[in-house]
Amino acid sequence: MSIDDRDYMRAGPPSFGQRLRGLTAFHAVLGLNILVFVIQWIFQGAWVHDVLTGAFVRPLGGVSVDELIAGHFWTPFTYMFVHSSWGAFVGNMLILWFAGRRVMDLYGGRNFLLMYVLSGLVGAAVEMAISAYVLKTTSDSLMGASASVLGLLLAYGIAMPEVEVPFLSVRLWTFIKVLIVANVVLAGITLFGHFPAWLALEDVAYFAHLGGALAGWYFARSLGYGGVPLHLLTSPQQAAGSSLRRKPALAHAQRKRRPAVDVDMEAVRKENPRNDPLVDLMKDEIDPILDKINDFGMSSLTDEERRALERASRRFSK
Repeated sequence: MSIDDRDYMRAGPPSFGQRLRGLTAFHAVLGLNILVFVIQWIFQGAWVHDVLTGAFVRPLGGVSVDELIAGHFWTPFTYMFVHSSWGAFVGNMLILWFAGRRVMDLYGGRNFLLMYVLSGLVGAAVEMAISAYVLKTTSDSLMGASASVLGLLLAYGIAMPEVEVPFLSVRLWTFIKVLIVANVVLAGITLFGHFPAWLALEDVAYFAHLGGALAGWYFARSLGYGGVPLHLLTSPQQAAGSSLRRKPALAHAQRKRRPAVDVDMEAVRKENPRNDPLVDLMKDEIDPILDKINDFGMSSLTDEERRALERASRRFSK
């Protein structure tokens, strides 16, 4: 039995403070979305009511041109945490759970928050501009995290296009292309046609979806994923470029150097002539972690992987 597996060596459950320190920007955004939804849809709080009848009209916090004219300058930020229906909430949270966690690991907490907020702001601006100047309406209230989560989805797809979408057995980039084409078609119908009365698709903010997705795509591109945008290239040689999904020079600039972990595997083998299976086990456990750090940086490690790395370093340093 390994010494770490003995009862007196096992760490107890993490304290409340340790749990708080383990929270990330992803947890904060997901938690805020859930909290707002519970307040508005479970406890029926923060709703706009009809002045005469007192009936519920819509959740409070949506953004529109009229809201901004009225001085409600906070609504471009609050709308991306407010949902108009259960279906919209569930769909957005599924995408946030799938893409948001990986964007957090790949890009870091600061960039995750920037992507979420900027995608939401760009999506709202595009939707309100088209509604006001083309559809001639300024009162339609926009709400939902769709623009933000689609921005995150595009950022994830740019970095990891070959990942398979759970339950669908399709590549992520294929799924994204289908989703974008569907939004373009439905946005075109919104502008130039009418949906059948039995198809409840007219009130969906397709232009916000496309604007948010474009913002997430450009943000990821500006960080070097999927090829460096032309305006960031510094020489004709760079413009010629390679086929790498991320340019090497920019990739190294964006992440910390690979940490030096004092694990001398050759020395361990010499001190372990009987080929203790623990050595092979630790090697198999450590190498993938080091490769992950080299590819995505320390921020991509889970708590369990960090503990495994520290545990291995302590063992092999003895």
